[in-house]
Amino acid sequence: MKLSAPQQSVAHDTTRFKVVIAGRRFGKTYLAIRQLCYHARIPNQEIFYITSSYRSAKMIVWKPLKRRLLDLRWAKKINESELSITLKNGSTISLKGAEDPDRLRGASLSYVVIDEVAECQPALWTEVIRPALADQEGGAMFIGTPKGKANWSFDLYNQQEDNSNWRSWQFTTLDGGFVSQEEIEAARADMSERQFRQEFLATFETFEGRIAWAFERQHNIEELADPDTSIIHIGMDFNVSPITAAICARVNDSLYCIDEIVMHGSNTTELAQEIRTRYPRSKVFVYPDPSGNQRRTSANSQTDHSILQNEGFIVKAPRKHDPVRDRINATNARLCNSDAIRQLFISKSCKYTIESLEKYTYKEGTQVPDKNSGFDHMFDALSYCVAYLFPLRKEITPQRPQRWAVR
Repeated sequence: MKLSAPQQSVAHDTTRFKVVIAGRRFGKTYLAIRQLCYHARIPNQEIFYITSSYRSAKMIVWKPLKRRLLDLRWAKKINESELSITLKNGSTISLKGAEDPDRLRGASLSYVVIDEVAECQPALWTEVIRPALADQEGGAMFIGTPKGKANWSFDLYNQQEDNSNWRSWQFTTLDGGFVSQEEIEAARADMSERQFRQEFLATFETFEGRIAWAFERQHNIEELADPDTSIIHIGMDFNVSPITAAICARVNDSLYCIDEIVMHGSNTTELAQEIRTRYPRSKVFVYPDPSGNQRRTSANSQTDHSILQNEGFIVKAPRKHDPVRDRINATNARLCNSDAIRQLFISKSCKYTIESLEKYTYKEGTQVPDKNSGFDHMFDALSYCVAYLFPLRKEITPQRPQRWAVR
C-alpha cells in the first residue's frame, strides 16, 4: 500500500506501542488497514481491529479491508457475520466493538489496532487488551482525533515520555494530503476556533474551565538537580481515600514539587510514617488543610494537626480557610505570573500532581470547583503549601479619617 510521508514515518517505526493523533481525513483508516495486513503476513497471527462500536467497525473498515486482502489474494475464508477474515497462512483479522470490553477477554493476541481511541474506555486497554498481548509480546497502534486533555488518549500520547516501548505522533489534516487547503479554510469558517484546532489541527485543547490554567507541561515540568532535602515543605490534603501530600523543595522564591504521596484507605498517622520513611533526616514543614485542627482521620482522639506535630513536623496553617479563589490564584501566579515568570515546577515523576493540574476544572457554567472529579486532592495539597509560602498581596487602600464638625 502506498503511504504518504507521515504515514510512512509511523509504519516504518519499530516501536512496540504507537499512538497516532491526527486530524479528520488524515488517512488514519488507510494506515490502520496497512498495519493490520502487515502484521497478518506472518503465519498464525491473531489480530484485532477495535473501535468504539461493532457497527462502526463494520462501517469504517470492513469493506476496504476485504477489498485489500482479496486484491492480495491472501484471503482464505471471509466470515460476514463475525467480521473476521482467515488468511491462507493461518492468520486471522477480526473486527470488534468496544461497547463491552469483557466480551473480548480470553484471546491471545499478536497485534491490535484501537481506532477512535478517545471514544473507548481505558479499561479496554488496561484490563483486557494489554494482558491479551503479553504471552506473544504483541504490539498495538492507537489512532484517533483528540478529545481534550481530560481524555485518556492524552495520557496515552504522553506515555513516550517515560517508556521507550511507546512512541507518539501528531498530524494535522493537511499533513495527510487528502484534503485541500481551501477545504480546510472553509471548515474553519464553519467551526469555533477550539473545535477547528481539535478536529483539524489535532491539538489537545485545554479543557474549558481548567482551574490551574497557567500550568503548561513544556514550561512547568522541570527537574531540580540534586534537590536539598534537609528542609522540605509539604502541602497536605486530609482525606480518607486518598490522603495526599505534595513534597516540595524551595530554592529562593521558586518552589519545586519533587515527590508526591497518594494513599487510599489510609489516615494521617500512616501518612506521617510514610513521610518519615522517605525523609528520615529532613526538617519537615507541613502546610495542611486548616480544618485538620479539629478533624480526625485516625482512630485515636488526636486531631490531624496534633498527629503531625507529635511526629516532629512543623505545622503551618491559617486558623481558618482562606477563600478557595485566593489559593487558586496564588497557585496560578507561581505557575506563571503576569510578567510571564514561572516559579512553580513539577517533577515529571509526580504523575498525580500533573494530572490534577491538567484535569481539575470548574463545574460547567460555574466558578465552583468540581469536587466530584477526583482531580482535586493533589491540587488542594499543593495549593495549601503555595498559598501559605507565597500568599497573594492584597492591596488595602486606607480610608481617609472623617472629621466631624461641632456646631
